[in-house]
Amino acid sequence: MKNRYIILTTSLFILIYFGLSLGNSTINIFNMTKQESSIILLLRAPRVIFGLLCGMGLALCGSIMQGITRNPMASPFTLGVSSSAAFGAAVAIVFLNDNPITVMLGAFLSTILCATIVFVCALKKDMESLTMIIIGIALNYLFTALTSTLQYIASDDKISAIVRWTFGSLNGVEWTNVWLLLIILAPILIFTQRKAWILNLICNCDDDYSLSLGVNPSKERLFLGFSALLLTSVIISTCGIIGFVGLAAPYISKRIVGDNHRYLLTYSMLVGGMLILISDILGRTLFSPIIIPIGIILSYIGVPILINLILKRGEK
Repeated sequence: MKNRYIILTTSLFILIYFGLSLGNSTINIFNMTKQESSIILLLRAPRVIFGLLCGMGLALCGSIMQGITRNPMASPFTLGVSSSAAFGAAVAIVFLNDNPITVMLGAFLSTILCATIVFVCALKKDMESLTMIIIGIALNYLFTALTSTLQYIASDDKISAIVRWTFGSLNGVEWTNVWLLLIILAPILIFTQRKAWILNLICNCDDDYSLSLGVNPSKERLFLGFSALLLTSVIISTCGIIGFVGLAAPYISKRIVGDNHRYLLTYSMLVGGMLILISDILGRTLFSPIIIPIGIILSYIGVPILINLILKRGEK
């Protein structure tokens, strides 16, 4: 277990090094000019660190959602968060302006609205996992339809802006975004780690057994699920829709350390950070100076993993 952790951590630091070094021009971070130092400090460092935190956060949220729903194919986006964020961003772009802060606020408020609807409806059914998933799927279709309606009536430049936002990108990330995400991520991580044994209980035992041990699974699903959706909302409102990390990272981590959340949460975060960094490095270097959004690169990585997961479950 310790050796695997060391390998993952070392790989992560190597990816951080390449993320800082590679781009339109290669920079030796151990021997930089003043101009290169400015590029690293103001452009690449916040991008790399935010990408790392973004991957860790989405992976953590994915592990939480898979635990409370007892579904290895669940992720925050299963509950309609991605489509609701796209709708909120589309509303801001079409009716207000294409200002990044306005778009971010629109996406964030829309995802909070979606999360509230999911949990209010699920509470009426005692927060059953199947209820949460079904409501999330329904909301996903609803917000997708609403976004399509806005695109239908919008001008060509507005449609282009909406589509670009949905790609998911780390372009324009600043240190302010990094600190904001860190402030949200840190307490949720601490809270979730303290609840790791409860996640194991909810994931592996039925609700009646949990109640017999003094654990209210409905209450725990509410707090854990809302924490995951809050963190997801902050991430995707900043950088757009980045799918598959919350699905792929826990899936890969379970192959490494099993499904004990005491270890799974940490390893999922490491793998999630690596997935984002790899995607960003590839997106910046494959067709340089053209930058491919990480959402596109991650889709190429995530789809085979998802198909493999479905086939494995089919065999079982």
